[in-house]
Amino acid sequence: MLNSMRALAIALTMAGTAVSAWAQPYPNRPIKLVVPYATGGGVDIVARSVAEGLRKLLPQPIVVENRPGAGGNVAFAFVAKSDPDGYTILMGANAIVVNRFLYTTLPYDPRELTPLALVGTVPMVLLATQSFPATNAREAVALMKAKPGAFNFGSGGRGTAEHLAYELLKSRTGVDAVHVPYKGGAAVLTDLIAGQVQLMFTNQLAAMPYLKSGQLKGLGLTGAERSPQLPQLPTMIEQDVPDFVMTVWWGVLGPTGIPRPVMAQINQAVNAALATPELKARLESLGAQPRPGTPESFADFLAKESAIWSAVIQAAKITAE
Repeated sequence: MLNSMRALAIALTMAGTAVSAWAQPYPNRPIKLVVPYATGGGVDIVARSVAEGLRKLLPQPIVVENRPGAGGNVAFAFVAKSDPDGYTILMGANAIVVNRFLYTTLPYDPRELTPLALVGTVPMVLLATQSFPATNAREAVALMKAKPGAFNFGSGGRGTAEHLAYELLKSRTGVDAVHVPYKGGAAVLTDLIAGQVQLMFTNQLAAMPYLKSGQLKGLGLTGAERSPQLPQLPTMIEQDVPDFVMTVWWGVLGPTGIPRPVMAQINQAVNAALATPELKARLESLGAQPRPGTPESFADFLAKESAIWSAVIQAAKITAE
């Protein structure tokens, strides 16, 4: 009887210790923020900037881990299969939406990832070589419709944001140009300056140095409103291209099943970081706008993105390279 009572006491003590450990406030150990691309790129820069902001607000370190490969799918699968405890989260971007339509198979189920907090968005710019005979997007559309197949549209590869922006323009206006896919956007910009291709969409951050130097000209902006950094550049919608809004975006996601209180705490921490002068200034230096909100508003944003890009990708029969 005495031994049984001792065993029960030990079991209760162990159970109490386990409950106590589980009940410790989140976070009680370092948080891993996974980046689906290599260091130095736009998503990596944003992830490290957000991590720095979170370090000042949370009692535990934020460790940035780069897991590039397969257009982001390596990192997406890693986070999707992680324990849903809030200690492994993802800095996602546009590929989270478009990959499900580009790839015939994925190493994870998209339903295994859940939105936690939208971080920010940056518009794209329609760039042209200086010799291109148009000064704005309205004139460029008219030229491409008048001379089908006469002009080249460069992109960083099939299924990239640059390519999808051209396909969206094609679907909205009926233009006919030749899509020329490269292995990366930097090579396109080099050939655009040289006049080997005439047109390209790229994000505002990448476009700014070439606009400032005068090496290339901007014809239109893909945002819903004009950019504070480019106030003279009209949007595509202003130039009679209907329903044309495309942004590069970043947001934090995690494995589905994270407890609601932990989801709320991550969301609140990201929003608080976005409100700090340091992170606001960092995003604005990238030409981006902070987009704080709830997990539900981020989910609505992803649903709208999915509706747009599923239609564009399926109509153009685009598959990943």
